[in-house]
Amino acid sequence: MKVLGISGSPRKGGNTETLLDEALAGAHEAGAETEKIILSTCRYQSCLSCGACEKAGICIQKDDMQGIYGKIALADVMIFASPMYFYTVSGWAKSAIDRSQALWSRKYILKEPSFAVNKKAYFIGVGATKGERLFEGAKLVMKYFYDATGYEAAGELLIKSIDKKGDIRNYPEYLKAARSLGEKAAEGARHSLAGF
Repeated sequence: MKVLGISGSPRKGGNTETLLDEALAGAHEAGAETEKIILSTCRYQSCLSCGACEKAGICIQKDDMQGIYGKIALADVMIFASPMYFYTVSGWAKSAIDRSQALWSRKYILKEPSFAVNKKAYFIGVGATKGERLFEGAKLVMKYFYDATGYEAAGELLIKSIDKKGDIRNYPEYLKAARSLGEKAAEGARHSLAGF
């Protein structure tokens, strides 16, 4: 069973990535194989809205998204983590999500069965402000990203008022919650595999 972690933070070793690392450590300890993608280290452009992927499910842009598509398709569970930028996911995260239109085409136009499966997905969101609606935009974006890629929301860890790099380490309860989320993800992967 494989748990794929995707980091949408451009800040290496920041609060978002630290929580994702804790979640992946929890998944690994629970018996899952884990892999992490750091989007800010990948080379890809935004969606061109050209419609080419609707014909064959393949994006015409030849960049790192091609490999990311494969990893999303092959994982049993996904954990997606992003800081909040203007009340939604980061630009790195949103561009990758927009480029997943190719996977949407595979699912809804080409009817590929591998993307029709509702595998489990988890979201980690970290924001600096205390806004009551801080995560609403991100949660909606993630809901439709999961749907397009063959996943469904199974859990989340949403943390406010964390800004400076490394601040999350001052909150052991959040680190513990992230590790528990990873353990739950591994359990979800186990159940997902048992269903086939």
